[in-house]
Amino acid sequence: MRVGVFAGTFDPVTKGHEKVIEKTVNLFDKLIVAICVNKEKHTLFSVEKRLEMLKAVTKKYKNVEVCYHEGMLVDLMKTHNAIYYVRGVRNDTDYKYENYMHSVNSSLYSEIITLFIPCEEDLANVSSTTVRNVLKNNGDLTNLLSNEVIEIIKKSK
Repeated sequence: MRVGVFAGTFDPVTKGHEKVIEKTVNLFDKLIVAICVNKEKHTLFSVEKRLEMLKAVTKKYKNVEVCYHEGMLVDLMKTHNAIYYVRGVRNDTDYKYENYMHSVNSSLYSEIITLFIPCEEDLANVSSTTVRNVLKNNGDLTNLLSNEVIEIIKKSK
């Protein structure tokens, strides 16, 4: 069984994240979309709210499993017998960071295969940080987030 993992903070899940899922979901028998803890990031949304958002945008895919994981990514992958790690990259800065993380992860889990998915040009500036800034300033989110995510955010205010 081919199992892929796409992990992130997803605070919140953006149209860019959704595009990565859309592009890779059919490569795997199962794609695990995992909210993972990054202790260096301060999140705006609770884990429960982020899980709700991810479930809303992935419900159309029969082979997607959404979960939360604390700990090392490679442990999550080993638990699910996954060797494929999916990473979206928007620019050369993302690529350099993700390539470095691939080296680290490979040293911990030699079977890992990291797939870099380049970003669509119209989504190159979409990041969760940008979305949080627009949200804090009551800006228009329609080009950044799907309607499902916008509705969840509106309900939680």
